[in-house]
Amino acid sequence: MTPILTRHPSELFMTKLPPLLAVIAVLFGSLLAAAPAQAQLSRTFVSAATGSDANNCDRPTPCRSFQGAHDKTNDQGEITVLDPGGYGSVVITKSISIVNDGVGEASVLVSGGATGITVNGGAMTSVNLRGITVQGIGFGGGQGLQFFSGLSLTITKCVFRNHTTDGIFFGPNVSGTSNLVIADTVLADNGVMGLFIQGRATGLTLRAAITRTLLVNNSSSGIQVEGQNATGTINVTVTDSVAGNNGQSGFEVVSMDGHAATSLMVTRSVSANNARAGLDAEGSSLAKLTVGQSAITGNHQTSLVTSGAALQSFGDNYIAGNDDGDPAPSTIARK
Repeated sequence: MTPILTRHPSELFMTKLPPLLAVIAVLFGSLLAAAPAQAQLSRTFVSAATGSDANNCDRPTPCRSFQGAHDKTNDQGEITVLDPGGYGSVVITKSISIVNDGVGEASVLVSGGATGITVNGGAMTSVNLRGITVQGIGFGGGQGLQFFSGLSLTITKCVFRNHTTDGIFFGPNVSGTSNLVIADTVLADNGVMGLFIQGRATGLTLRAAITRTLLVNNSSSGIQVEGQNATGTINVTVTDSVAGNNGQSGFEVVSMDGHAATSLMVTRSVSANNARAGLDAEGSSLAKLTVGQSAITGNHQTSLVTSGAALQSFGDNYIAGNDDGDPAPSTIARK
């Protein structure tokens, strides 16, 4: 009699397991395929101590770099710095705030001709930076910040220094309106301008307000406002600020006939110890520099005016100690 072969229950289970696993795997794969992509956050965080760009940038799982957090933050969202450290360069293409409110230095180190922060957004993009240091470290330290397009850029309590070109280059190249606000900020030791504002589009409306800002020890001018590569209007005001120890001029405005009407108004400010001029207006009558309640001292020239440009004073400035004998600019009436 042929014996009846029996199987242990565990053997029967094992014969059923592979097909069962295959079914589970198919179902699980379908679920994964149907799962939505990881949602972005409106508030993200960066940490030099615990961050990783593989994280989702939430508070318990912060990102490591500004770029990593930017890419995982909703438009109009905010990146918060949790601790001091270096957070890398960032290209900003959306409305966003990057905020360090006193946790220690949050820095971007720039070398090799690179740029620390680039803003290149749409017509309604608004960017806010607070408490960031952008430092050139040699080897061709590039620019601190470049602005190419967007509605507005607001900078407070930041430092841009030691770059081989400009500390900040604000050069909108798209027609429309672009606004710049800088407060409580230092632009120092840069290889060209501390702050270079240049319109580079037709039909441009460019407006800038600078207050409580140091523009010092730059190889060219502390601030230059240039309209000769644009049409439209460029209006810049500077209050309660210092442009000193620069290789060319403290405050400078330039434009040419047929280009943007460009004005720079300086009040309650100081232009001191600049190698060329305290006040500088060049190009044509479309370039106008107006000064009031300000001190002009220690410069090679009190003022430099060329080619029909306009330099006007409210007659209430403090002018002394310049190498050219302190000639006063022409006075306009205060209304």
